Amino acid sequence: MNLPLLPAVLIGLGVGFLLHNLNIISFTPWALLWPGLIIYVGLSQLRDLKRRPSSGQSSKELVFWLIVTTLGFYLLLPRIGVLVPTLPWKIVWPALLIILGVLKLFPGKQPVFIFKKTGFTKQGPHYKSSFVGEIRKGPSNWVLDDLYVRQAIGSVSLDLTQAIIPEREVELYVSGYVGDVSIYLPPGLDFRAECSLGLGDLTVLEHNESGSQKYIVTETTGYAQAARRLNIQVHWKIGDVRVRQIQ
Repeated sequence: MNLPLLPAVLIGLGVGFLLHNLNIISFTPWALLWPGLIIYVGLSQLRDLKRRPSSGQSSKELVFWLIVTTLGFYLLLPRIGVLVPTLPWKIVWPALLIILGVLKLFPGKQPVFIFKKTGFTKQGPHYKSSFVGEIRKGPSNWVLDDLYVRQAIGSVSLDLTQAIIPEREVELYVSGYVGDVSIYLPPGLDFRAECSLGLGDLTVLEHNESGSQKYIVTETTGYAQAARRLNIQVHWKIGDVRVRQIQ
């Protein structure tokens, strides 16, 4: 008899936190949860495809969920100490475009993804979006302007420690579904951070929340009067969110 999903997840989380609290393992279960969820969803969809009659199977769906499952294992293995080769994203993305283009030549249903609208506009070079992969800026010198980042599956890493920040309120908005977000701030920068997380581990400076439906709002003492300040909003579904200021 198969173990139901919810009890299995609870048992796994409990064992993981116990081992972590006893200093037997260095990582928390949240670090493994979201890659595990990607693998679970991918394998579940592949299983459902296999159960369909041949007339109802889609080559596009098969390739898509194989890619999702492979990505899940790629994200999971380094977290348990297994070395994996670094993905050359400059080659991966064109290859994915080629695969999607070839799949367009064949009939079949195509997965549709709907993103929640926000008050930020998608315009100019300061809007960055990715479905699967990594979005990274810094730590080398770069100019920070109002920045909107949207990621479906993967990681977002923004290192502002050497960024050139104009003397005004700069807006930084990050949203996504599954993965992790890391934002590193330079010392002395006044900022306001509003962060929400559906499931996982949320850390803003010394504030830490783990679990489901977590929300943290904080701002520095001189934020309202500061000429140079950063307004951060992070809204994420599953994974790890970290906002840290270098001292």
